[in-house]
Amino acid sequence: MPLRSRHCTKFEGKIFEMHPSGALYWPSQSSLLVADLHFEKGSSYHKTGQFLPPYDTHETLEKLEAVIKYFEPQRIFFLGDTFHDRSAWKRMSEDNKSRLLNALENLEAVWIEGNHDQGGVTDRFQSLESIEVDGITLRHIMQKSFLGPEISAHFHPAGIIKFGGVRVRRPCFIKSAQKFVMPSFGVLTGGLDFSDDAFKAFHNHETQLFFLGERTIFSSSERYLQNIKLRPGNQNNKRTK
Repeated sequence: MPLRSRHCTKFEGKIFEMHPSGALYWPSQSSLLVADLHFEKGSSYHKTGQFLPPYDTHETLEKLEAVIKYFEPQRIFFLGDTFHDRSAWKRMSEDNKSRLLNALENLEAVWIEGNHDQGGVTDRFQSLESIEVDGITLRHIMQKSFLGPEISAHFHPAGIIKFGGVRVRRPCFIKSAQKFVMPSFGVLTGGLDFSDDAFKAFHNHETQLFFLGERTIFSSSERYLQNIKLRPGNQNNKRTK
């Protein structure tokens, strides 16, 4: 079933479309943004004797191919941790390498290094620490002291919402006046709950959360943020990566 989204938001006066896959589309730049794909995470666990199904790269590539086909961008930005570690490219199967290269064949691809794949992005691709596009800085980890508008990733944000009377934990976008944090795109990446102290600067009424549904985007209410501020302690909120 094809993924669909018509949920747009403005950031720094520009329109962005959030997609339930976790991708972000920038129409005026004809650019697609994805983050934290963590290719070959599953295979990395084999080195420590832990077994995880080795299909995460294949499934993440399927998601990537789907959003590229859907939006038909001219350019794609990878906002870091595209590969789970420095040797991930070497462990990728030749079939998956070919699929990735074919998906990017007609696109300008911009690779931003993350903390996991720093120095490990294959020589086939030129990687950057950050880049400024139309007045907005793109980087892997947000800089709290940075005063300009910034789109980042790294934290794999997630939160709990009620759907049909059931509490469901879902990845989410986080947006404030100057910061836009993207959810992870990879299928085996876990998440850090929005109530964690890492997001403390966002725990105010100016922040908006956009949760990923199976085929659409759900926005949070102001009451949700009020409940976060009233919640005692966040010691149990841990990210799984």
